[in-house]
Amino acid sequence: MSNFIGLIRNENMKIYRRPRTWVLIALLLMAVALMSGVMKWEENRTDQTGWEQRVSSYVEGLQQYLAEQGEVGEEERSMLENEITLNQYYLEHEINPFALTHWEYVQNSAGLIILVTLLTVIIAADMVAAEFTWGTIKLLLVGPASRTKILLSKYAVTLTFALTLLLLCFASAYLAGGILEGFASSSEPRIAVDASGIVQEGSMLAHVLQTYGYSVVSLVMYVTMAFMISAAFRSSSMAIAFSLLFMLLGTTLSAMLSKFEWSKYLLFSNIDLTNYLEGGTPLRPEMTLSFSITMLLLYYVVFQVTAWLLFTKRDVAA
Repeated sequence: MSNFIGLIRNENMKIYRRPRTWVLIALLLMAVALMSGVMKWEENRTDQTGWEQRVSSYVEGLQQYLAEQGEVGEEERSMLENEITLNQYYLEHEINPFALTHWEYVQNSAGLIILVTLLTVIIAADMVAAEFTWGTIKLLLVGPASRTKILLSKYAVTLTFALTLLLLCFASAYLAGGILEGFASSSEPRIAVDASGIVQEGSMLAHVLQTYGYSVVSLVMYVTMAFMISAAFRSSSMAIAFSLLFMLLGTTLSAMLSKFEWSKYLLFSNIDLTNYLEGGTPLRPEMTLSFSITMLLLYYVVFQVTAWLLFTKRDVAA
């Protein structure tokens, strides 16, 4: 156990002693600051005094559209009716939908999890391959720890780094929202229309945590895939390049192949579980949340076994 703790400490030192790591962290903080600044700028340039008239006009426009359109799909009609119901609720309870709240900054920061994933993938793809690039792999393997422990420590540290960036993204967005909108607004509820067309007030914190939770799944899958690729290459630059290529193009390729039924079995067709949140749609209509979770578990096992085989069976002297 002491060997494993020592490996964890050693891998953390390798990550945080490199200037590149702090540059990546600074990029994330700058992205949160930029997002918050743009949100506040958009709010300030929007006239907040006549919001009731604008919402009323919007509702009337939607009602007129539904009345004039003879043939409207059931899904579109339901969406428009829910939009009308929600905006009528705003008017009845004097809630300005154009005014930002504290939690909206945190909610929008969930969109930056893709950046967290990108930054972590760079670290993950470098974890094993860099040992070969630097020529330190032999020094690492002559120690008392087994190859399995070494690989596990590297993976654990990579996931810890991903979690650190995720918490940093959440905390910085929370702080930015509190500074710009006041921390008192964090008590305001989330207002949404449920499946039966009834307006419900819920916890904004619970909704944000759900969004973050679903996004964490894709983060873990991308990191695990990058870690497997790192175990396959002796060049860290090649490992990073291939990891980023798969990450950036995978979802696009899945969307292009979505007309084929077999596309639902692809990793990138299932990796974004936020598609199953309210207002989202999966890649194919027959796909369900349980199906995507099952597929991701299968891919996760394949990635882990492949990485273990590549690292433990590799001839270092070659």
